[in-house]
Amino acid sequence: MSVEVTIESESDVARLFQTLPLEIFAEVQAWTKEIAVRIAERAKEIVPVRTGHLLDSIDPVFDEDVEDPDGNNGSQRAFEPVQVVADTPYASFVEFGTSKMSAQPFMGPAGEETEPEYLTGIDAILEKAGFERSMEGEELQD
Repeated sequence: MSVEVTIESESDVARLFQTLPLEIFAEVQAWTKEIAVRIAERAKEIVPVRTGHLLDSIDPVFDEDVEDPDGNNGSQRAFEPVQVVADTPYASFVEFGTSKMSAQPFMGPAGEETEPEYLTGIDAILEKAGFERSMEGEELQD
């Protein structure tokens, strides 16, 4: 018997992972945290440095230290929150630029460079749970 799962939204991902065995779910969470560390490391390698303050402010943030931009108001989440932040008042100006300064992105590129590794790791974890990708980027089958 075959079960087909189509992922169309973030909530679909959350529902899928909530149905997995706890050890697989925990492995995905641990992998996500590891990738956040790698994104922070890569961002630190490519961030423009003038004083070093911006560089020193780049860190992965986990669990209760993550800000809640969506106003989740304490409702239960599928995963423990994970972010990579650059905690200076001017980080967004460097990343996105201003009318007087060109953008010098460091967070976006770090995430984009790390994304294939992250997805490959997620695929490997899901394959251990008996899922396999039927079409690249579209479906996992059980």
